[in-house]
Amino acid sequence: MKTFEAVIGLEVHAQLKTESKIFSASATTALQNANSQTDPVTLGLPGSLPVLNKRVVDLAIKLGLATKSKIREVSIFERKHYFYPDLPKGYQISQYAKPICEEGSLTIRTTEG
Repeated sequence: MKTFEAVIGLEVHAQLKTESKIFSASATTALQNANSQTDPVTLGLPGSLPVLNKRVVDLAIKLGLATKSKIREVSIFERKHYFYPDLPKGYQISQYAKPICEEGSLTIRTTEG
């Protein structure tokens, strides 16, 4: 009988403490009225172009260092095209092939052993 090793990958989403969104100057203040923190980039309007928030990159690198991750000198964002009712522009900007940080770890101790 063959022996198998379980390998489990996690996709982690985190909300960083920034004053604006990752690709837009729109605010990220919690508990605001619905659709009150949008702009042409957030809505994906024609002619609008995303601009990367430098503070997001700085905080991502800090997290990467804290989790002993490899930090890339060059990182790439890609568009993932799909439909969701709350995604009017029809795509999400994501990292896949070359993320800012990768291969980090986090040890969590429990009372279970």
